[in-house]
Amino acid sequence: MAFSPTHRPAWALLLAAGVLAPGAAVARPDKDNDGPTLKISGSVRLEAEAIDGQFRPKVPANDTLFSSRTLVMAEADLGPIRLVGELDDARGYGERHGSSASTSEINALEPLQGYLAVKVGNLGGTKGSGDFAIGRFTMDIGTARLVGRPDASNSPPSYLGARFDWKSKAGDRIIAFVTRPFERLPVDADDLRDNKVQLDRESKGLTFWGASVTKANVAGKVATEGYGYWLAEKDTPGRDTKDRHLFTFGGRVFRAASKGKLDFELEVARQHGRTRATTAASDVTDRTVRATTAHVEAGMTLEASWSPRVVALADYASGDGPAATYGRFDPLFAARRADFNPTGLYGPISRANLISAGLGLEGKPSKKLDFFVKSRLLWLAEPTDSFASTSVRDKTGASGDWAGVQIEARVRDWIVDKKIRWEGGAAYLAKGRFLKDAPNAPQTGDTTYGYTTLSFFF
Repeated sequence: MAFSPTHRPAWALLLAAGVLAPGAAVARPDKDNDGPTLKISGSVRLEAEAIDGQFRPKVPANDTLFSSRTLVMAEADLGPIRLVGELDDARGYGERHGSSASTSEINALEPLQGYLAVKVGNLGGTKGSGDFAIGRFTMDIGTARLVGRPDASNSPPSYLGARFDWKSKAGDRIIAFVTRPFERLPVDADDLRDNKVQLDRESKGLTFWGASVTKANVAGKVATEGYGYWLAEKDTPGRDTKDRHLFTFGGRVFRAASKGKLDFELEVARQHGRTRATTAASDVTDRTVRATTAHVEAGMTLEASWSPRVVALADYASGDGPAATYGRFDPLFAARRADFNPTGLYGPISRANLISAGLGLEGKPSKKLDFFVKSRLLWLAEPTDSFASTSVRDKTGASGDWAGVQIEARVRDWIVDKKIRWEGGAAYLAKGRFLKDAPNAPQTGDTTYGYTTLSFFF
């Protein structure tokens, strides 16, 4: 893996955090440990999902997908170092020709992770632990709104590079990384339907690096996080891109939920840089990027045996309008399930050209059972841009900015504690004027979606 000299700032950032940090100590083997250990764990998830009244243009109005995801992880603990490998086998069956099912759902027999990690103990006199990893790995940072490993996905994003990840006993955390993301394969629709085994490839024209710092207990139970992510992209043979060069910086302040207490979260991120409007080879015009996203929520967990939590929330992500600057926020490698909606065959909402407000109720009636119900109002931030992840667009803006209302629910139950879990969920999208009247909006009525999964853990 060779990085251009233009990426020196990323390497400098990583070295400062992971190698030159004052007082960093390599963690020693536990004195009670008799020697190297090998741990093998994993899961098998079987899922069935169906959609009717499709919101995407140029795909079947209704569709079904039966999928399986098998994860097997092996971790060898050799004292001061760890060797980690993970295999992901994600397969799909029964989808229709022209289905929206993608490599997020289908990616057969893929070595998802394989890295060497040097353990790090106390840092700068502060007690804690972490590691410095080199190889292929997944990442889940902060709220995962920009960099995440979504469990809802059968095939999460992975990266080739180096990562420093350390957490203090008090809950402070430092993450720094420099990577090249992998391009998931195959992309051909027929190959996906056949569950063709084709190894993902390192995106040689795409570099992604950055850092996140979380400080716990800044004021009582209130914590803060600040981050900066850089993405540099260029065309490579056989792969045209938007030539994105983006710097995304932001932060959040939050207090975790607890019984009888008000919890809250505010996260804001800004995106600067340059991009081209399309991936067409003929598009050689760089546009200056100025984009913003924000999330705010406030909740209360009531003093009841089933821990009911009522939450109000709102989200904003800018869209691209008629101005000379490019305004559509790029969600990078975000996980969408927690904030927005089920993904898979569904998933209309994402952190791009969005204004949304809603209410939710969640609870845990027992140690094995939990649920939530949420409702959201949906608008476009910019009427001339496509709405979120729907690909529906009216370049004139004549279809307005009202996208509709989404209602979703989920229930999970441990049939056998920590061994077998059932999950079921559903979503209903009452389409607003925009999703009905835009020139390429499918005339399919409102969208209904449901799924059920059964997961086995070992």
